Amino acid sequence: MANLPSFALELAIRVAILLAAAALIFFGTALIPGDFVTELLGQDYTPELAAQLRHSLGLDRPLPERFVTWLFHFLQGEFGQSFTSRIPVWDVVEPRLANTLMLAGAAICWFPLALAAGVASFLAPPQIRRFLQLLMQVVLCAPEFLIAYVFIYVFAVQLQLLPAVSRLAPDQSLSEHIRVLILPSACLGVGMIAYVGRMLLSLLLMEEKKDYFEFARLRGFSRSWIALRYAVSAILPSIINLLLIYCAYLLTGVLVIEVVFGISGIGELAVSSVVWRDIPVLQFCAVFITAIYVGIYSLSDLIAGRISRRGAL
Repeated sequence: MANLPSFALELAIRVAILLAAAALIFFGTALIPGDFVTELLGQDYTPELAAQLRHSLGLDRPLPERFVTWLFHFLQGEFGQSFTSRIPVWDVVEPRLANTLMLAGAAICWFPLALAAGVASFLAPPQIRRFLQLLMQVVLCAPEFLIAYVFIYVFAVQLQLLPAVSRLAPDQSLSEHIRVLILPSACLGVGMIAYVGRMLLSLLLMEEKKDYFEFARLRGFSRSWIALRYAVSAILPSIINLLLIYCAYLLTGVLVIEVVFGISGIGELAVSSVVWRDIPVLQFCAVFITAIYVGIYSLSDLIAGRISRRGAL
């Protein structure tokens, strides 16, 4: 009960962040250059038709009034209608959300390999460890789209093992889903292996300098046994935080990978909604991604806080 005011304050801060982000997204999308109404009418454009369409879409009202109305409806789960398809935004987003979640889930499956890479780097001889550190740094510096095009060239064009385009359909079997998701998830997984592996290596090297590690070594235990038996459990909270932070990072990577591999997901939808100036869909995608970011970082802070309190006790 003593922590209730603190929890309420943290919750209020998160809500304020989301509201501020929603305002930035709404007013930012209003500044996108070009006239959607003119483009939608095309050759049928007349001033009367344009005025009528603007009125039907609510675009002739002052921007602050539109924001208040949009936010009020958004909080009630009414996300508006797509400007281009003229159907509810949720109906546009829902079928693509499953594809994005499948891709993100497939990418997270690479996390155990990232942990293994970090531990293997720690246990490797110094020369090999330095080479692995350099390799991880190179991968971290490479953008996702570059890694994706290299993977497509090697595994799809040259070796012809996997498809270059990852089309996901509801009637596909589980094995087909896995096959088309291997390459895009691997592109995200390579970044995860490099990032988590490098961070895990740094954490283990710091643990190696602590007294318990030296004490266990003096008692005759091997370096690998001490690392796997004690050091990994000591840094487990940090590993969980790494996973959560990487889940947030995955969101940006997923946006790029979906476009490169032609996956019909939230990222591809957000990009196409910018191209077609489908503002309601773009606003929903941006707020949705922001909410996930805030949720993941809040969970990370919560876990870190609990661990700190437990350590203090």
